[in-house]
Amino acid sequence: MNATRNKLTEYWDNLISDRLPSYVHLSKLEEEFKEHFNFLKWAFKRIILPLAVAYILAGIFLKTNVLGSLALSLIVFLYSNFLPDIDFLMKETKNKKQESKWHEKYSLLFFAPIIIYYILDGKKKPIYTTKSKYFHNFKTALIYGLFLLIISLIFWQQPLKIFILPIFGILGFSFHLMVDGRIKKIW
Repeated sequence: MNATRNKLTEYWDNLISDRLPSYVHLSKLEEEFKEHFNFLKWAFKRIILPLAVAYILAGIFLKTNVLGSLALSLIVFLYSNFLPDIDFLMKETKNKKQESKWHEKYSLLFFAPIIIYYILDGKKKPIYTTKSKYFHNFKTALIYGLFLLIISLIFWQQPLKIFILPIFGILGFSFHLMVDGRIKKIW
């Protein structure tokens, strides 16, 4: 385990950290991961697993194969749980004229893996914001859920399948906000 961590640290320090903002250190990412992982385990056992079982039972009752959409939704749930922290790639500025347009900011949210690739490749200009922790609010969770709903409408026609992806995405995003104290824990 230590050898893997050492290799990852070496890789991060020598290749990745030069392309990211100076305040993004591997230790910061590791700390964030540990902070969210415990709550994620709790939420998965008590909320996501019962939802998944209910979804499978609804699929059996409606004679619909739901396993593919469930697997994709579980991946989106895990991904969404760490997605609000993607705003670390945005640079804070006091200059309103330098601030990036709303669609540039939300493209980072919706297409994070692609944008990160271009940032690491050096082909993406910085995204500026006047507000720190730009994606750490419930409004952004709802906008992200709407994006997932559009993706679901493209992939599936059955209402049961259409709504599972945005539900799991919003839950993952919201659980992250709960851990960060941005929305009140209701459980």
